[in-house]
Amino acid sequence: MTTADRGRPRRRLRCPICADDFDWPEDSAISLYDEENSRYESVDVSGLPEIKRADLARKGYRRCPNPSADTAEHYLPATYADYGDPLVVGLVGAPASGKTHLLTAMVRQVHLNGLAAHGITAAPLDFRRHENFRKQFIKPFEEGGTLPGTSTGIVEAADILLLRGPGGERPVTFFDVAGEDLENTAARNRATRFLVGATAVVFVHATEDPLETGQSAPPSENLSFNLAVERLRGLPGGSGLPAVIAVTKSDRLRYVPPVDRWLRRGDERVVDAARIRAESRDAYAYLHHVGAGASLRPFEAFTRCTLHFVSASGGDAVVTDPADPSKKHFPRGFRPTRALEPLVSILAMTGMITGPEAERVGMP
Repeated sequence: MTTADRGRPRRRLRCPICADDFDWPEDSAISLYDEENSRYESVDVSGLPEIKRADLARKGYRRCPNPSADTAEHYLPATYADYGDPLVVGLVGAPASGKTHLLTAMVRQVHLNGLAAHGITAAPLDFRRHENFRKQFIKPFEEGGTLPGTSTGIVEAADILLLRGPGGERPVTFFDVAGEDLENTAARNRATRFLVGATAVVFVHATEDPLETGQSAPPSENLSFNLAVERLRGLPGGSGLPAVIAVTKSDRLRYVPPVDRWLRRGDERVVDAARIRAESRDAYAYLHHVGAGASLRPFEAFTRCTLHFVSASGGDAVVTDPADPSKKHFPRGFRPTRALEPLVSILAMTGMITGPEAERVGMP
């Protein structure tokens, strides 16, 4: 710690993993991950030149003190507190709703400079975590393979990025937990604790095959949405949380109006509140028509909410081995459509994208 640091008030942050609030440590110790022995090692960097300290901090970690002592030992990037207020984005949806495929497509496009039109660049904040995400999810998806369902009991973040743009530099942590965990009503279900610290939520509803003309579906329920909405609304300021409803697998409706015209547009280049409101209106009408009123609860519960038609892959997967139905691939390849639109709306509603149009996104 430098002399200047001693006079600076300590920054208080909320851990995205355990949801505890704590004063960010200012000591000279940084934890470095030992790949060979699969463990963290604490290193005192106080005696190193500033340029070396900064380099190790960018690659290192700090252990979360977890004051509540209710979560296994976990670490955050050592530079987590060096930027603006962190964003914590959680994906909520039933099993097989396409959360993992959507997140994978979203993170991939962000790293392919997909947010450049909005003045935002991206880099991994946690190099190790992002490399694991790339190997386990992005690379297989790019090769046309399907991704396995998320395992139950996961409490760690899927990826942590650093976004730089008009709204400053901010860490963005993404959580993708199993649909089974989201539907679990156990009081000590730690896999869904990320909801306590979430600053925005993407609710994921998967489309089914299109209905026959003039046909309406009977009402259905969405337990993962219901439980998440009630938990979030019970938190201080919870109803003001920015929310997005992503209608995934919309490629199944590529020839059905009004979905067809939105999919043809592809990724948007500018933020237009009126256009986003028009897409939200069409998506709302679609969900109402197919009897998915329960999936509209976030729109009714949160003061700022948008709805989007998205496709993470561009088409359905097919079985490659009749003897093993679990082996599938995407015959048309990996072609995300409008997968970034939910994230763009969140970045507008959280101030990362600035301007008069961004301020109106999600407003009634």
